Amino acid sequence: MISLMTIKEKVKNIYAEHEFILQPVLKFIFCFLALVLFKLNIGYAPVINMWPVMVGMAVVMAFLPKRVDVVIAILVMIFDVYYVSLELAGVVTLLFIILLVLFLRFTPKQGIFLVLVPLAFYLKIPYVIPIVAGIVSTPIAIVSVTFGTIIYYLLEVVNKNSDAIQTISKNAKGSKEAISAVSSIVNIATSNPNLYLTIIVFAITIALVYGLKRRSVDHSWQIAVVVGSIFQLGAFLVGGILLNAKFSILWVIIGSVISFVIAYLLQLLVFSVDYSRTENTQFEDDEYYYYVKAVPKINVTAPEMNVKRINAQRRKKSAPVRRES
Repeated sequence: MISLMTIKEKVKNIYAEHEFILQPVLKFIFCFLALVLFKLNIGYAPVINMWPVMVGMAVVMAFLPKRVDVVIAILVMIFDVYYVSLELAGVVTLLFIILLVLFLRFTPKQGIFLVLVPLAFYLKIPYVIPIVAGIVSTPIAIVSVTFGTIIYYLLEVVNKNSDAIQTISKNAKGSKEAISAVSSIVNIATSNPNLYLTIIVFAITIALVYGLKRRSVDHSWQIAVVVGSIFQLGAFLVGGILLNAKFSILWVIIGSVISFVIAYLLQLLVFSVDYSRTENTQFEDDEYYYYVKAVPKINVTAPEMNVKRINAQRRKKSAPVRRES
């Protein structure tokens, strides 16, 4: 634990010292990896999926605010879907507009989950998202995580049925046929029991982790991560059997274990306290008695290496001078 905190402090010191350089570099790496994942999974638009274009977009996104980066990532997804089906691109755009008007304008920081959820699915570790959301956010994150899950399953429909969707879109010549094409595409996505199971389990996990981490018991954050991970694993296994959902049990177990490790390490870095020095305080005013539990944070100073150089310079003894007789 102490060694992990020491590494954390070293990283913080290095980042604070070189923030001007490291921040755009790290953002570039993250944005480029996100674009690569989109290219490998929904890379239908040849224009934006060319390597020079992706590198250029990542460079630009590295110097833009995070909210703008989220909007660009969303536009990339919409543009990719547009090359398969104009109607489906309209559905995805409508979902984003509804979420933006009704939700993200009041809580803009939650928009990052719209991008993180599909990326986590592509990395086979989607189970880390609800646990992290419950740790670092509030239950309001259920809305953005739910929309992100719906978008992912719509994109999965594109991947698995791209040829059929393109055929339906090309044959739709009138407005009625276009509406019929959209309903057919949506029916394909909404008929998947995995969608409903994932939305329900993710929502309960976020609320469960958030509720447990706010308890005043010792190690509440660790308990929240452990309980949330166990609940997710059990819920997906049992729910998958009951709903006859099609997924790999092995990947569910592996993904859950990896997600648990990531979430546990994250909560150690975000919430590091020393329960051995907990103090309970009581005070009162004219109307209330107050009982306060104070848990100090772990503050570890990164050791500084002081190298002392010792240059031992030996003086050469002068040779004795011979006197000639």
